[in-house]
Amino acid sequence: MTDPVLAALITRRAELTGKIHSAQGELQQMHADLASLDAVIRQIDPEYRIDAIRPRYRRAPQAGEFGSISRTVLDHLRRSGKPLSAKDLAGRIIAERGLNTGDPKLRRQMNKRVDMALRYQRTNGIVREQHEDGALGWEIES
Repeated sequence: MTDPVLAALITRRAELTGKIHSAQGELQQMHADLASLDAVIRQIDPEYRIDAIRPRYRRAPQAGEFGSISRTVLDHLRRSGKPLSAKDLAGRIIAERGLNTGDPKLRRQMNKRVDMALRYQRTNGIVREQHEDGALGWEIES
């Protein structure tokens, strides 16, 4: 019984170690970028107090923002009149909001959020899955 457990723990440790090494590399790159920015600021204004620059933090999304995705998804499904895939819906929402349509990380995040919204609305009986030509689409439940 310990063999599968041990194997899973070893696998998880290897994954976590890989993430740590990757994060350390990213952190080193950020420090190098920061040093470059500081050097340019000093070239422009040698008297500028760089330590007075306060860090800017990204805020976590608020709960209300997730509701807006559901409303937007339902609005697009109503207007389309045909089944749409979660991927299509995510692309439309990104374009509608004027975001970078070529950003793969943003696309993945939006795909996840749209997928979660669709699955939640399915449990409420608002939308349903529609299979056409081997592709999965979503439509408003009639």
